Amino acid sequence: MTCRYLAYLAVLAALPLAAQTPAPATAKPKPAPAKYTPPKTPWGDPDLQGNWPGSVNIPLQRPASMGTRATLTEQEVAERDAASKKRVASGTWIEYYPASEQASLVVDPKDGRLPAMTPEADRRNKAVRGGLGPPTLSSVDDRADSWTDFDLWGRCITKGLVGSMLPGNLYNKGNRIVQSPGIVVIQNEMVHESRVVPLDGRPHPGKGVRMYMGDGRGKWRGNTLVVETTNFVKDIAMNGINFALLTEDLKITERFARIAPDKLSYDATIEDPGTWTRPWTMHVTYPLDPTYELYEYACHESNYGLADILKGARAEERKAAEGKK
Repeated sequence: MTCRYLAYLAVLAALPLAAQTPAPATAKPKPAPAKYTPPKTPWGDPDLQGNWPGSVNIPLQRPASMGTRATLTEQEVAERDAASKKRVASGTWIEYYPASEQASLVVDPKDGRLPAMTPEADRRNKAVRGGLGPPTLSSVDDRADSWTDFDLWGRCITKGLVGSMLPGNLYNKGNRIVQSPGIVVIQNEMVHESRVVPLDGRPHPGKGVRMYMGDGRGKWRGNTLVVETTNFVKDIAMNGINFALLTEDLKITERFARIAPDKLSYDATIEDPGTWTRPWTMHVTYPLDPTYELYEYACHESNYGLADILKGARAEERKAAEGKK
């Protein structure tokens, strides 16, 4: 052996074993889950049909202290679940839905909170009902002077968009999608809504046509159904956001996409420059439930409930007046 080779062996022997061992091959990254391709209808559209009940236990907004953290810890999920069970045990007409790790329905802005309202909207809302603001389902506890103290849901008219898609922890939570060539029908069990959405590219009607649920027009973007809804009645409130009276410029863009055989992704972007300083988006995933049945949401109670509440309020006023004599 040459001296140069012997010197090389001596250096090699002095090296740590790890340095002498060939480096392992770089681990191959795990492949991303295959993107789900939904089945097709006989006429070739992505098939979104089925019952997708809104069994949702997710608040609209997340606590400001969470910042941009969009998911809950295991402990926070357990606390939310326990609070839900407590509401069910102590309330009426409330159903239990397991808590989700999704921190809030609002996903944009990133902090999961509604954007600031415009100064105009703030003034408009505070001027309603002598400063009490827009009516809510429970606003008659503060004042029951007339029908203006009842919200649309309390009068059995509608929960509007997007309240009809998100019944919260109450009952009649069914959502059903039915398709035919050129048409998608979105049914909501609460409050007996059926939106017929054409897909043929027809324009919205003129601004003189206004509806509580607005006018929807749909189109396919890949496997996602995009529904743009305009032409809302002025000064309606969006159920769940009853502190805001909305303007005629309200536009809601919904996106429906089947992301698994038993999961439907739902997003809704709300734009109303006369109410909020920027658009915002909410998201939820609905489970498929073939066994769920939609029942008639007759809402008979409010056929006479409004009159009885007003009568009761007047009786309480007379009783109070007599006590002062």
